[in-house]
Amino acid sequence: MKKYLTIILAILLAGNVLTGCAEQNSSHEQSNVTEQRSVSAPNQTETPTSEETLSNSSATYEKLIAYKTENYSQQSVADFNAALASTPAELAELLDAQADVINAITPNDENYDFIMTTMQLSTNELYCEHRGEELVFYVGISKKSRPCEELDESGEKTYEFTCFADLQVAYSINSPSLLTIAERDNTLLTFKEEMQDYLNSLSEAEITDGNIRTKLMDKATGLINSLSTENMELSSCEISLLEINDAGEEIIQ
Repeated sequence: MKKYLTIILAILLAGNVLTGCAEQNSSHEQSNVTEQRSVSAPNQTETPTSEETLSNSSATYEKLIAYKTENYSQQSVADFNAALASTPAELAELLDAQADVINAITPNDENYDFIMTTMQLSTNELYCEHRGEELVFYVGISKKSRPCEELDESGEKTYEFTCFADLQVAYSINSPSLLTIAERDNTLLTFKEEMQDYLNSLSEAEITDGNIRTKLMDKATGLINSLSTENMELSSCEISLLEINDAGEEIIQ
């Protein structure tokens, strides 16, 4: 089953220098319900087993959820992010811990949304701030119809018609001391949910008529305008991938 995912790829190099923010990727080959990723540690010679990954993640899991205080969502973005890391070395250590947890966590975990949304957004902001890069929120949406009888190799349903789109939404936080974590998270998640709802509302014919890219961009532009505030601005959207398949035939848009 086609899946969507995004992760922050960070490596602590000599002199505590972090790699570029642009190395973070979104892929429709990974989970569509949220945005998970897999990260390979530098100089790793052996691939850990599932048991080792889960065992190694327990301490790092506790490290991440320690930031989930009672009123964390009402903290300002400035205060919450500052508490995560103050130096490149601390940020690299936090990113390593986050990568371990993401590789092991499942959607039924009670802290799944906190780790996969709040923590990922904040560490991404710290990382891009360090690099002087633009903030980008990666959105994966999909529509599937006409289910087939056969299952894929993972035991998941297959469909005769599928449409996958990866979007990259640039945003800026103009007043991090006034914007709360809840406001930031809700703004970006609302964009994603509205784009998914819009794609769901389109018929197969509307998707394949040759104007789907324009339709998605028009919808995104409307959301950018309506969701932007004085404290947080969504500035632009790009479609990095658009893949449509109809009964095994790929439709190029």
